[in-house]
Amino acid sequence: MKEAMKAKNNATLSTLRLLRSALKNKQIELQHELSDEEVLSVIKSQVKQLKDAAVSFEEGGRDDLAKSTQVELVVLEAYMPEEMSEEQLTQIVKEVVEQTGATSKADFGKVMGAAMGKVNGQADGSRVKAIVEQLLASIVLFVVLMPSQVQAAIEVAAPVQTAFDTAAGLKLFRVLILWLGILSIITMIQGGAQYATASSRDDTRMSGLSKISTGFFGTLGVMIVFTAITVILERMS
Repeated sequence: MKEAMKAKNNATLSTLRLLRSALKNKQIELQHELSDEEVLSVIKSQVKQLKDAAVSFEEGGRDDLAKSTQVELVVLEAYMPEEMSEEQLTQIVKEVVEQTGATSKADFGKVMGAAMGKVNGQADGSRVKAIVEQLLASIVLFVVLMPSQVQAAIEVAAPVQTAFDTAAGLKLFRVLILWLGILSIITMIQGGAQYATASSRDDTRMSGLSKISTGFFGTLGVMIVFTAITVILERMS
């Protein structure tokens, strides 16, 4: 703060004063000296408020206020731990899932709690939540549903064999399925790009996540049907 005063940096000085006030209020509320974790929690709360304000200003066409809010964000984010990359965050959640033995969405609470503890403030809760939900959904599909789904797909594809009554017809159908797989992959890539470039607005990020999920499960469905048809073709040969 002294450096900001010497440099006559009013934006930094104002931001730090607000932060100091917030820390004092938190200390009065808790009636003890704040720990590092509690200080970080207050800073995170201030950062979230500023991000929400910046979005509101942008949507309201107040570019001047949005710009000044971004300056304040830069000041506060300097006191935040470095954000984890998506790869690092995913790896941590995977480790937590393995350690807790989670196998369904019913285990969301214990996975989320343990993951947030390991993240230690280096990622927003919404990012952790999205990855936890995706991984648990994948586990349900692969561990629980996969065997029955493959068998069901074979049973569904069996009448197709009768309808086409030729290996050539099944091969043609398999090509069409592959095209659907390509479309699913494109959807997943588009969702990933949308998620990566989205601002802090939840609706945009959730739209990206929705496309990723749709593309992922579409691709998986194509794999199941493709495998089933391949099995039938092998039985015919």
